[in-house]
Amino acid sequence: MMRPEQGVATDGAHSMKRGVTRYRAIDLATGELLFENNLGNQTINIGEFLGVVEAAKYIIEHDFTPRIIYTDSQTALTWFTEKRTASRKKNSAVKKAEIFLKVMAAEIDRIQVIHWNTTEWGEIPADFNEK
Repeated sequence: MMRPEQGVATDGAHSMKRGVTRYRAIDLATGELLFENNLGNQTINIGEFLGVVEAAKYIIEHDFTPRIIYTDSQTALTWFTEKRTASRKKNSAVKKAEIFLKVMAAEIDRIQVIHWNTTEWGEIPADFNEK
């Protein structure tokens, strides 16, 4: 498969040094930043998951096509598909995200989430370049 050129690419980043977790999304067709958010001190998995959920909200609210989200996080992909996290961290944003996924299940199930193949396609365009 060739490097995707359509859809929404999401990524999360966590800095232990600064105690900051962030996520953002990029429109693959235009390179435009769709959103970026700072969560304070969370985990990388929470950041990645909330990035995917926020991308789903964006797709629904803006009638964005194609309805495809790319993430390089297998954990975020699994949590999104299962509509619940395995995180034990108490976090209202995560709770809200899980409720949103369940309430909006009919819409959510029409959105495809695909694992970004970093080996073949390079870093995901939403990457924070902090490695």
